[in-house]
Formats: sequence, structure tokens, C-alpha cells
Amino acid sequence: MYSGFYRVIYAVSMRAVIFRYLILIALAAVVGATVALPAMADEPAADETGHAAEGLAAQPADLILVWPEELGGASRYRTRAQQLVADLVAAGETDLDELVAVIVSDHREVLDHIVVNLADQHIYECNVDGEVLNKSKVSTGRRGYATPLGDYHVVNKAPKAYSEKYEAWMLHWMGLTRNGEYGMHGLEGSSYERLLGSVASHGCVRLSRAYAKDLYSRVHVDLPISIVDDPDLDLRDFEPLSRQAAVAMVLDVLSPADPWDIYY
Repeated sequence: MYSGFYRVIYAVSMRAVIFRYLILIALAAVVGATVALPAMADEPAADETGHAAEGLAAQPADLILVWPEELGGASRYRTRAQQLVADLVAAGETDLDELVAVIVSDHREVLDHIVVNLADQHIYECNVDGEVLNKSKVSTGRRGYATPLGDYHVVNKAPKAYSEKYEAWMLHWMGLTRNGEYGMHGLEGSSYERLLGSVASHGCVRLSRAYAKDLYSRVHVDLPISIVDDPDLDLRDFEPLSRQAAVAMVLDVLSPADPWDIYY
């Protein structure tokens, strides 16, 4: 009788030993894989803040990469528009329609800066994202009167300005230098408009009379103006955001999605 009892005890003990052994093997495999991870060739390197730079190569240019601890949600990606929504939610705004309205407008239809390209003789009105809201032909400085490249701001504006040097009235003047040497404007008469799209001025940026009047109504003092000479200038046209896309972006802020499920 005792012999059979000891056999049972022995069998149970052996099974327990084998079970523990299998557990130890499994734990060793997990620990080994974890230790080996940093040495993997395709693992992204950490930046100087200690964050792993994952997804940087594939990250859309118009998105801001935010780390999880800063985001407070599952999604690691947030556009500037979504950040505005997040700020409103943090301030207590919960109405979906209001949040969608913010993300649809997001100042994307407001003139933020202007680019004048000498290479194609065009002026580009851009929004905060660098998208083109409007463009028009211009005439910049002809040979010997080159329009200087650089970054400017509108320093003054007037419905009419008179050039004593050239004895000419300039319509809807938007000055770029305080000495009045360079600016954007229209001219009296219409004959000059036939030359728009080619160099013709004494250094200023000439605009058609109709466009000068229209632009003048929207330009404010201190508006940034960049004058470049870039044959390869490639600016995106502005495209309004659909309500459906805006709702998706708002919902991603309110209930963050998987990091790879990006809403545009």
C-alpha cells in the first residue's frame, strides 16, 4: 500500500518540477528577447531627450510630433489645428460643432504672409501653413534696378503715394522700406499692366490696379513679405477642409486613435 502511495507522490513531484522548469525556460526566453531589443539594427535611435525617434522618416510634414507623455493619449501625432482643439477642450469647451468649426477655419483662409518670386514674376498670398490663397502677376525691377531679395515687413501703407524721384503717383502703396525706396503698388493708367509678368519697374513690385486695391484692403502693417528668386518654387494651393475630415480630427483629439491611424 505504501509503495503505491509513494509512487503517486513521486509522480506529482516530478510533474511540479517539470512545470517549474518550463516556466523558467519561458522567462529566460522573454528576458533574453527584451535584452536583445536595443541591439536590433532596425530599431530607431533615441534623440538627445531620450525619446525614440520612431516614425520620423514617414511623418507628414504638416504634422507635429508629440511624445506620449506630452500628448496624454494613444495617438502620437497632432496637427496644429488639433492642438487648438485640445487647448479648447482643456479650457472646458465640449460642443462638437464648435470644435469642428475651429478646426475647419483654423485661420487657414487668413492671409499670413506674402511671397514675391522674381523667377516667375508672381506674388503669392499664403496662409499660416504656407498654402497659396491667391496669386497674381507682378513686374519687379528691370536690369539696373533689380528688386533686392530678402525678408521684409510692410512698414507703412497709403491709398496714394508720390515719387518725387520718378514724378509718378503710386496707388495703394504698401511700403517695404522706411526710406520709401521699395514697396508694392499700382500705377495710374493701364498701359503698364501689359508688362505684368515681366521685369519692368525701377525696383518696386508693381501690381495691377484692381489687384493692388484688393490686396491693400487685406494687408496690414508688419505683414511679412519674402522676396525670392526661385525657379523651382513649389507652393501648395489652399484646399478647404471638409467637415467629415474635421470631425475625424476632433474625435481623434477627444478619443485618441492608434498612433498609425492618422486623420488628415
